[in-house]
Amino acid sequence: MKNEYPYPYPYQIAIPSYRRSQLIGQKTLATLARHSIPSSYITIFVANQTEYDEYKSSVPANLYSKIVIGKLGLRNQRNFITRYYPVGTHLVQMDDDIDEIVMLEGWQHLAKGNRRTLKKQRKLVPIPDLHKFILDAFTLCREKQLYLWGIYPVANSYFMAPIVRTDLQFIVGPFWGCINRHDSKLQLTLDEKENVERSLLYYTSDGGVIRFDYVSIITRYYKTPGGMQNGLNKGKRLRNAAASASILHQRYPHLTKIKTRKNGRTEIIFKRQPRKSTTLN
Repeated sequence: MKNEYPYPYPYQIAIPSYRRSQLIGQKTLATLARHSIPSSYITIFVANQTEYDEYKSSVPANLYSKIVIGKLGLRNQRNFITRYYPVGTHLVQMDDDIDEIVMLEGWQHLAKGNRRTLKKQRKLVPIPDLHKFILDAFTLCREKQLYLWGIYPVANSYFMAPIVRTDLQFIVGPFWGCINRHDSKLQLTLDEKENVERSLLYYTSDGGVIRFDYVSIITRYYKTPGGMQNGLNKGKRLRNAAASASILHQRYPHLTKIKTRKNGRTEIIFKRQPRKSTTLN
C-alpha cells in the first residue's frame, strides 16, 4: 500500500447526483457544511451537460468545489469516479440525500456493563467530529492493509454496536470510503445492489473490509425522488433487485444466500465468516 497521496487535501468527497439539483444543497451538502467539511474537498458528479447546467445554476457555489460531467447510471458513474481520481486517493463517496451522520453517544464506553441494559440506554447523536472520523477511518485502512470502509446500514441504536468489524460486512452505498485503485477486478457490473457487489469485490480481493458499527446515517432509502436510477418504477426495481441478487449468489455461492422480504424485495445475505473486530483509541 503506497504512502504517497496525490492531493493537497487529506481526502476527497465525490457525490454522484441525478435530477436532484434542488435537493442536494438542502441535504448532503448542507450536512457537510454543518460538520465544517471544507467545500474544496467536495466534487459533484452529474450525468450530462443539461444536468451540469441545472446544478450550476441551482446549487450554491460555496457548498462545493466543482461539478464534473460523468456517466448516466449508478454503476457507470461509480466506475467513472474511480477512474477520475488518481490511484492512492483517499476517496469518500456519499449519496446526495443524506440528512445527518450519527453515532452512538459515548460509544467508547458502551462495551462495558450488561449488554441488555446498555442496548436500552443507547442514544444516537450527530457525529461530533466528522473530519476526524474520516481521517481515522483511512488511518485504520492503512494499519490493517484494507481498502474499503463503511458504516452501519440503518440508524437504529438498538442494533448498532460499539465495534469496528474487519470481516465480511455489507458496506452500504450512501456513505463509504476507499483508498482508490484502478483495478479491473474491482469494477462494478450491476446498478441494483452495486453496494453489495462492491463489498464482495473488496472482501475477496483484500481479505476484509472495515465497518464502523457505531456510526450510521439518516436518509430515506428508496423514497427520495430523482437519483441515479430515476425513472424505474417499483416493480422494475424489484425485478432488477431479484436479478442482481441471483447473479451475485451465482458468483459467490460460498459467501452469500438469497432472502425475499415481506415487501417483495430480494436481498443478499452474507454467510457468517470468522468474526474479526478491532477498536480505536
